[in-house]
Amino acid sequence: MTKKTISMLVVLVLMIAGALPQPQAAHANGNATIQNYPMPSIYTASSVYSVRADSQSVPVISYMPDYDYAQFSFDGTVSIEVTFNAPITSYSISPLAKNIEGTVNGNKLTFSLSSSTYVIVEINGLRKRLVIAADPLETNIPPSSGAGIYNVTHSPYNADNTGAAMASGAIQRAIDAAHNAGGGTVFIPAGVYKSGNLTLKSNVTFYLAGGAVIVGTGKGEDYTNDFRKTSRNADGTYFIRTTAGSSNITIRGRGTIDGKGIAMRERKMPAPNKNEGFLNNLLVPMQTSNFNFDGLILRDAGFWSFMVVRSDNVTIKNLKGFQDLYKIENDVIDINESQNVLVQHSIAISDDDTYSTKTWLQTGMSSGWPGALEQLENVVFDDAFAWTRCVAFKIGQGVAQAQIGVTVRNSYVYQSARALLIDHGYTMNTLPEEGYARRITFENIDIERVDVNQFGNYWLGISTSTSGDVSDIAVKNINIRQLGAQQSRLSGNVTRGGMVKNVMFSDVYVKGKLATNLTDLKVSVINSNVTGVTFANSRPLLFGDNFEGGNTTGWTSVAGSWSVPTDGGNNVLSSGSQTITSLITANAGNAWTDYEYEAKVKMAITNANAGIVFRVQNANNYYMYRINAANQMLELYKSVNGQMTLAASAPFAAGSKKWYNLKAVVEGNKIICYVDGQAEMEWTNPVTELTTGGVGFRTTSAGVHFDNAAVYPITRFSDDFEDGNTTGWTSSSGSWSVTADGSKVLTQAASAAA
Repeated sequence: MTKKTISMLVVLVLMIAGALPQPQAAHANGNATIQNYPMPSIYTASSVYSVRADSQSVPVISYMPDYDYAQFSFDGTVSIEVTFNAPITSYSISPLAKNIEGTVNGNKLTFSLSSSTYVIVEINGLRKRLVIAADPLETNIPPSSGAGIYNVTHSPYNADNTGAAMASGAIQRAIDAAHNAGGGTVFIPAGVYKSGNLTLKSNVTFYLAGGAVIVGTGKGEDYTNDFRKTSRNADGTYFIRTTAGSSNITIRGRGTIDGKGIAMRERKMPAPNKNEGFLNNLLVPMQTSNFNFDGLILRDAGFWSFMVVRSDNVTIKNLKGFQDLYKIENDVIDINESQNVLVQHSIAISDDDTYSTKTWLQTGMSSGWPGALEQLENVVFDDAFAWTRCVAFKIGQGVAQAQIGVTVRNSYVYQSARALLIDHGYTMNTLPEEGYARRITFENIDIERVDVNQFGNYWLGISTSTSGDVSDIAVKNINIRQLGAQQSRLSGNVTRGGMVKNVMFSDVYVKGKLATNLTDLKVSVINSNVTGVTFANSRPLLFGDNFEGGNTTGWTSVAGSWSVPTDGGNNVLSSGSQTITSLITANAGNAWTDYEYEAKVKMAITNANAGIVFRVQNANNYYMYRINAANQMLELYKSVNGQMTLAASAPFAAGSKKWYNLKAVVEGNKIICYVDGQAEMEWTNPVTELTTGGVGFRTTSAGVHFDNAAVYPITRFSDDFEDGNTTGWTSSSGSWSVTADGSKVLTQAASAAA
């Protein structure tokens, strides 16, 4: 890519001491340091929710029928109190994978966070959720005045901060002045700034303080006409864009860019475009290098909200993209024909796709993009949270040029119609060579809901509608809580010759059970143009049961009354309603020796207990590892000929109505006991006994739930190369390295002698 190169003038800024404006002030409260922000005057407070972070009231903004939202920044451990407008009978806090548990008292829900987290709270099954954006603490807040600072409300700019008059002229003059000086910070304090188009320029930091909002007018005639979208029969504008060929631009803060996009899209334009709406993208880095975004809220775009075009070395952090859930073609973020892009720690809510990558021809809405066509390469979505009625993470429907090395990792799907999609659907390509998609990785993703039927309802789709191939796909460490109503599919194109090649599934769990084949995943191979589908699970499963069959087939009830009720939409094993000794054992595993056994347990009351049993030989001989909530202890027992002996114990703060993952690793006479992945105690039996046997559950409490039983052989050695090096390996021949892109795989760069 050819970009305009601009040398930077390095300015030594002498910081002037003084109090920061109130919106950015940091306050210490208990264990947390909190930065709170005033609610902009154009917004109204929620009538459903209120929020406190430690002792501070946090504004909750009334927004869409489906959700209101709150925002603050913090460091440390913060206690969040949500007050609902009615008594609370049920709740959930997503991402569920974070296992955030709260306590309820009347109409108040309280929970804690120890690191920056974006959460969606659902109470009493109400349609309107609460989104809480708990951002990381801002540590580099610029001063509001001084050398290199261009405060838009100060002379000579004097921008109106009440929303009464247009402020874009003043803001643009400040941007131009900072750029012409060789660089600087444009400072926008809390307030409302009604704005037309803005253009960001090289070497400028655009700082939008918490409580500041740049808001559109809602009238298309106030904006430049930058593109036409034929599917919407409307023209559109880039609300805030960069100059083509620019570099070293930063836009950051805790403020808001509000496009008033849906109102503008549905409002009829005056002549000559009478009866048409007008669209807007909120932020468009256009043919720029070294672009950095951090911390803003982007809300209410009439079209794709954040559109990165033909740019390189782009970093986007702490993005909050808040869109309407019932207005199609309102994606949150689309990466187009760009290279070396990182999107990290974000939440995106929209009707259409939340996260997407695309490559286009120079036609239609992209006909005015500067420069030549480019391929897309090395794009990473990391720690991304998606809520959509279409696709959560999509590669394609635009693969005119190659897309190489796209990674989605450490991410979460709250709701979607389709969770993960590679769709080589660009069927009108006139280029000499068809584009392709290669080295696509979906890794460490938790999928909660796939329950919307909009253009399909399935968790995974990998396909090509052209002669272009889709190849080298890794789907690994995925937890699927819901598969969708329809069959997922892998599909090449027999007519045009496009192939889907080399799709690897590794450690994909469906409702807690490890998938070992496509049937487990509800995936179909549609045609013969699909090759190289493999499973490469890191640990072969000896035994597993998530009880989704609705029965206890494969188990023997030794004592008590066991059943399989539902809990949170999933089938679970339950000990029944009586406070008696209940023991159930799996029929498999009599000859097992060394293994790992793990399962989830949940106690209904605080004085209950829940245990997993292993090396079970019969009703009187086994080991048991349990949570004893009544004594707030973890306990390891051995039962030999019916005599139960406490072998080891450790203090543990156990609660009720919370899932815990218990794991016991037994190797020879040594036993290591875990809770939620953390080793809690280790004991070695001085007597060689209980050397073989299967697994099961035991409790003396009523209403204890168990789920996701899994037995694995002990892993002697493993390396997924995620540390990016070959430490622990010795190369005898050849040139070995770990790829630097998101796939992190071991490769040989040169051929070696046989």
